[in-house]
Amino acid sequence: MNHNSFGRHSGSAPTCEIITIGSELLLGQIEDTNTVYLAHEMAGLGIAVRFRTSVGDRMDEMRHTIRSAVDRCDLVITTGGLGPTLDDLTREAVAAVAGVDIEYRQNLMDEIEGMFQRYGYEMPENNRRQAYVPAGSIAISNPVGTAPAFITEIAGRPVICLPGVPKELKYLMTHEVIPWLRKRFNLLDHRVTYQVLKVVGLGESGVDSILHDLIHPGQNPEVGLLASQGEIKIRIAAVSDGERGAAALIDPVAAEIRSRLGSKIFGQGNETLEGVIHSLLHQRGSTLAVLETFTGGLAAERMSMAPGAGLLIQSWIIPDPVRVAEFLGQDKVALEPESALASAQSVREKAGADVGLALLGFVEESQGSHSVVKGCAAVAGEGIRKTFLWEMGGDLYTLRIRGAVIGLNTLRLALL
Repeated sequence: MNHNSFGRHSGSAPTCEIITIGSELLLGQIEDTNTVYLAHEMAGLGIAVRFRTSVGDRMDEMRHTIRSAVDRCDLVITTGGLGPTLDDLTREAVAAVAGVDIEYRQNLMDEIEGMFQRYGYEMPENNRRQAYVPAGSIAISNPVGTAPAFITEIAGRPVICLPGVPKELKYLMTHEVIPWLRKRFNLLDHRVTYQVLKVVGLGESGVDSILHDLIHPGQNPEVGLLASQGEIKIRIAAVSDGERGAAALIDPVAAEIRSRLGSKIFGQGNETLEGVIHSLLHQRGSTLAVLETFTGGLAAERMSMAPGAGLLIQSWIIPDPVRVAEFLGQDKVALEPESALASAQSVREKAGADVGLALLGFVEESQGSHSVVKGCAAVAGEGIRKTFLWEMGGDLYTLRIRGAVIGLNTLRLALL
């Protein structure tokens, strides 16, 4: 098989379409984890996934999908449809698009029979179907299953067909397909490297308004935003030959983003908000106590999951305002900065902690919707005084998640 690159201009990334095959996917009977894995592996190789498609077990639809993928990408990867049953049609569909017959491979048959013998079973006759591949294909032995994979050239572009069982797919990718792709597309040093910066305290639209001039799809390096509950991820991806080349592309952009967003960036890569807070507490040699009302203990739960979580020595969840006031020794809970700071100081003293966080606010319901009319996060400690007030509406789950993040971020900023 020719291993030379093709179908792309010098310096540009090869393009790929991933096709997952099986009516069970379209019926929602199983979750497609294969596409996520394959997309991640392609990105690591410097191959740009342009399309992700799912198709059922219908021959005409499979042929159309594969033909379209071959027409618009340098590489196609399919998963599924390589089993022994009559609705496993990937072999026949790929052969039809390639304009060839399927052919029997005795060596594949021997391997499949050997697999059954090792497990002490007699091979059903229908497993013989798995020993067929489109004529002229590269057959890929499968030592962890009974479905061999194969690579078929169509119009000079490889169509790589893998079994749908995740364990088998990952094994074949690691041991066979990825090394083959590196040679086929001259990707021995070519790779995608990325850095992820994490932002809290600013929404996606706010981040976009600050970084809009840096966000250009297809640029190298490429900046993209990903929103999730309570944080925004900024992904800086670069295609380069080697780590030094990637750093030369990524580092200046990361520095510019940091200069614009400042303390809104709490970490990078796998760092978590609670992990960063734990590090700040550890640096100060401080312990923490937390009082929560409407957040239901989510802030304390996150802190308890941080490595070395023993710095959180006490937490309370008191959703009722009357009981909160009794606990704090106050006539009523006043959601104002000075009163909130006094609450945080009381929390600190009750626990014997160095730092106290009071996350206060009470949910109101009106016509089926919920809101926190006034939320207040307060942090008190030796030389530490910080508050943050806000209002927000939404469903109960979102209110609690966002409230916990606001409280933890207020704590982080106070510790800085």
